[in-house]
Amino acid sequence: MAFSFELDNRGYLKKRESVNLEYKQNFQLGDNLLKYIKTLVGMANNKGGQIIFGVKDSPHIPIGMTNQKLHETDPKEIDSKIREFFSPELKWNMAFQEFEGKSFGMISVEEADVKPVVCKKCKSEILREGAIYYRYRGETKEIEYPELVQILDAEREKERLLWIKHIERISMVGPRNVHILDKYNGEISFGDRKILLDKSLINQLTFIREGHFTEKDGEGSPTLKLVGTIEGLIDVDNAVIDPNAMYPLTTKELQSLLEVNSYQMQAIIFCLNLKNKPKRHTEIKQGSRSNPIHKYSTSVVDFVKKIMEQRGRETYINECIQKYKQYYKENRKSTKKSH
Repeated sequence: MAFSFELDNRGYLKKRESVNLEYKQNFQLGDNLLKYIKTLVGMANNKGGQIIFGVKDSPHIPIGMTNQKLHETDPKEIDSKIREFFSPELKWNMAFQEFEGKSFGMISVEEADVKPVVCKKCKSEILREGAIYYRYRGETKEIEYPELVQILDAEREKERLLWIKHIERISMVGPRNVHILDKYNGEISFGDRKILLDKSLINQLTFIREGHFTEKDGEGSPTLKLVGTIEGLIDVDNAVIDPNAMYPLTTKELQSLLEVNSYQMQAIIFCLNLKNKPKRHTEIKQGSRSNPIHKYSTSVVDFVKKIMEQRGRETYINECIQKYKQYYKENRKSTKKSH
């Protein structure tokens, strides 16, 4: 992550310390590390921010770091301290940069997904168990009443919106088609059926947000993937994953949810190559029917709507139609030549 310095005619930094910015001359370990972490936590409880190392105090002049401690410190050591003293975890990053031949460092932190981030235990006069630190203009201190109320109200609103989103998804696919992982009881529910996981296995499972590390940007809503070797699952009521539950939408239903006509739907399916993406599409044969039914996952709806929102609904639909027409035009030409 790059950072830059803007100087005035005296060589002083124009940007002052603020709710999202703090300057330090050098990086130090020990109690100083806890003070940096306290500042990062305060920023995470606000809107995120960064600490820049290599800046002289009063006045703020970029003179560069005069030691190598930040370079020599393993990020795991910093992360371990954060986890030891605070919960929930922070999303932070370390970076280095040269400016006018001088070395500078930065530790940045994102706004916390879940607030407030709370101190778990005391340390000297620096940290207090149960304290919530908040970044104000140019200083980090225990949160005051107005900001705490604002955080709690925002968290309640997030919870309310999350419930609404869950209920909307359940109503879309039907309660029997909703799969639920209950980490507390160690159960995975598939409609009316369940698979039980040994509770000793639950703590060994690692959850990653699929798409956060590997998938391309714009590939739809993030999902959760269970990572690890799962052995000894108990089959309750002969639980079977029904493909109709995983891919509940027919082409016509998908067309209705996206509010497009049949031709537009086919053009979109073609452009996104949905029929060749197992994550979003499958073919289901019913009875003796020779032609399979094309079924789609509910993630396709959010995926397409997001693209339409980014590019413009009408513009995107027209682009798909043009590509669809061009493909079949070229396909007909090649067919005629072969004959």
